[in-house]
Formats: sequence, structure tokens, C-alpha cells
Amino acid sequence: MTDTKVEKRKIRLIGLDLDGTTLTTDKQLTPYTKEVLEACIRQGIEVLPATGRVWSGIPKELTDIEGVRYVISSNGAAVVELATGKAVYTNGIAWERALEIFDILEQYDTFYDAYALGGGWCEGRFYDNLETFGIEPAIQTLIHKSRTRIDDLRAWVREHKAPVEKINMFFREEEKRQEAFRELGAIPDLAVTCSLTNNLEINHCTCNKGDALLNLGKILGIPMEEIMACGDGNNDLEMVRDSGLGVAMENGEESLKEAADYVTVSNDEEGVVKAIALFCDLELKDTPAQ
Repeated sequence: MTDTKVEKRKIRLIGLDLDGTTLTTDKQLTPYTKEVLEACIRQGIEVLPATGRVWSGIPKELTDIEGVRYVISSNGAAVVELATGKAVYTNGIAWERALEIFDILEQYDTFYDAYALGGGWCEGRFYDNLETFGIEPAIQTLIHKSRTRIDDLRAWVREHKAPVEKINMFFREEEKRQEAFRELGAIPDLAVTCSLTNNLEINHCTCNKGDALLNLGKILGIPMEEIMACGDGNNDLEMVRDSGLGVAMENGEESLKEAADYVTVSNDEEGVVKAIALFCDLELKDTPAQ
């Protein structure tokens, strides 16, 4: 972590990871966090959910906030304009390449599914047996809400011939997860990250939240030095490192804290709110404890 003075900045866009960052551990958006995000929007700051989730899996409490115009989904594979549901920027895996990756994944005792065309697609053999892959109840609920159950993922991909935004994996055993991470991470055209202690996430090698944030900034005419990004996981590294002001959560990965300009308190202590109050020139009714 660099030594960053706590002083107000010219911030025009805030990229916010969701799980472990903006949302509490039980996946809730607190009323005060929502109030502060609304204050940012009123005062001309773009608020941008930036998540590994598929865009349709982002909580409506966030996407329904008036003035939230865009989301980064699937670790940066798509920047979606909420008013139209159209992607203004994409960076996915070619469908033919995705089929080859599925073949590799079959070597492992792992759950896997895929994001494409703005939705999540999960085979019944996985969808119906989430608990057998060590997936915690809150994530099981999220999967059931955000994925469509299908019989054959390969057949679906062949039929639609759509780029795959992201491939998700969950593992029962950490040893197997590390083994898969080593093998997949050595493949040049893939980027392999994680956002949970038992998962891996596969994107195209040039795909990350930082890349998506930079490209949306170009579309909106906002340079990176006027962008603030908050995150907690390995998949937040590029956007936290490359933004004008990178904020890591106290509950975040140590590597992310080292790359950040500032480490705020945990997600369960409204760390995003504290960071916004410290660095953004906002008129807030109340300021969280510093």
C-alpha cells in the first residue's frame, strides 16, 4: 500500500466490487451505503457496480438506484448499459475456445458453468447438486437465482455461438483447486482469478475489471486519475491498482492491500462508505467514524 494522504480528490466515477466490498457478508446493501451512493450520483459522480457476477445477477437494490447507468459484469467481460440491456464493451472467450476449455475442466472433480449473452447457464448435474461441491448456502441461493438450468452446456454454446464471458468453477478440495489453478493459469490465452476461497474464474487473458473500467472511462470521457475503485479480491486487482484512487477492504486479499492506495475498514463496517466520505467531495448528512 502506498502512503496516500487523506484529502479530497476530483472523483467522477467509482467502480465498486460487490461481494466482500459493497455488500455485507450476508449479501445485503445497507441503507446508509445506499444513501451515500445516491448522494454521489446527485453530485455528478458515476456509481458503477463492477462484479464477477453476470449482470442479471446483480442485486436490484443496486441497479434500481436512480442514476446507476452501467455495470461491469463477468470480471470485465461486459460493460452493460442498464437502460437498454446492451453491452457497450465486451471482451469474451470465443465459443469454439470455450468448448476446448470445458474438455480440460472435465479432468477435475469440479462444478463449472458459464456466463454468455448476459445470463448464467448451468447443467442440471451441477445445478441440482450444489451442496456436494462445498458451495456455501448463500452462494447456492445466488446460483439458483442467476443461472438457467440446461441439460447440455456444450450443445447450448454450439447452438448460440456466442462468446463466453466467464467460466466459473467450485472445488471441494483446496489441493485440487490449486492444481487446476496451476494448469489453467499456464495457458496463455486465459486469465484465471478467484473471488472466493473455493472457486476459480476463467476469462479471456486480456479481460479484467480494470480493462473494462478504462474502456468505460474512455466512452464517458473520464480519465483513470478521476476514477476510484474499491475491492477485496484477486479479481479486483487491476482496477484497484490502475485507478486514480484504489481502495482495498480490510477483509481483502493481502496482495490487493499491497496494490491499493488506501485500506478501509471491512465490508461489514461499511468500508466503502468510509472511503467515499474521506476522499470524495460530497455533502453528507453524517460521516462514518474515522
